[in-house]
Amino acid sequence: MRVRNIKNLPLFFSPTASIVGRVERAVIGDDLRLAYVIVETDEMETGMINAQDLELTAESVIIRDLNSIKSYQHGEELSIYERKLGDRIYDGEGREIGAVSDFFLSNDQRVREIEVSTGVLSDILQGRSQIPVEQIHWKSISSGLIEQQGSD
Repeated sequence: MRVRNIKNLPLFFSPTASIVGRVERAVIGDDLRLAYVIVETDEMETGMINAQDLELTAESVIIRDLNSIKSYQHGEELSIYERKLGDRIYDGEGREIGAVSDFFLSNDQRVREIEVSTGVLSDILQGRSQIPVEQIHWKSISSGLIEQQGSD
C-alpha cells in the first residue's frame, strides 16, 4: 500500500462496527516502519494511534480499543516520509533515475519499495518505477544511489 493512500482512510472501530474518524497522515520512522497514524475523530479531536495498535487494510485502519487513540499535541514529527519525498535517485554511472514520489508498505508495516517519478510525461507513458528499499543507499540529505546488482 502506498503511504499517500493512507490519508483519509476511515478509522473503523471493530467491536461496534462503526467509523469513528479519519486518518490525517501516516508517520514513518527512521527504521522505515510505520510508527503511528494521526487521526481526527468524530468529536473533531486530533489523536494518534501507534502502529502496533492498528490493522492497516486497503479500505480502512482498524482498531479494537478506543483507548488506543492517544492525545496528540501538534509537535515536531520525525517522519522520514516527508524528508525523503523529492529526493533524487541516481544509478551507479551518475545518471538521474528520478525523484522519490512515495513509499510502499508491506503487510508487516515496513517500507518495502520506493516509488520513483521520472517526470509527468514519462510517468504517464511508462508508469512510475518501484525500487526495493534495500537497493537504495542514501548518500546525502537529498539523494540516493541504486546499488548495482551483480557488481564486484
